[in-house]
Amino acid sequence: MYRTNQDPRQIKARFYSTCKETGAVIKKGDQCIYYPSDRAIYSLDSRQAEDFRNWKMDLAMGNDY
Repeated sequence: MYRTNQDPRQIKARFYSTCKETGAVIKKGDQCIYYPSDRAIYSLDSRQAEDFRNWKMDLAMGNDY
């Protein structure tokens, strides 16, 4: 599996922010999904976070695309 520093990842928020998709408030210390390529933060309840989890599951099963 080839990874780059631009791959999305789950992080702990370092400051208060807003989910780009849902507008939900993400407090400092909350888990969220970070997309470095567009510097976007998504809450764990968003559709984008679900897509991220599915992508991670695909990678774990050996489907690298």
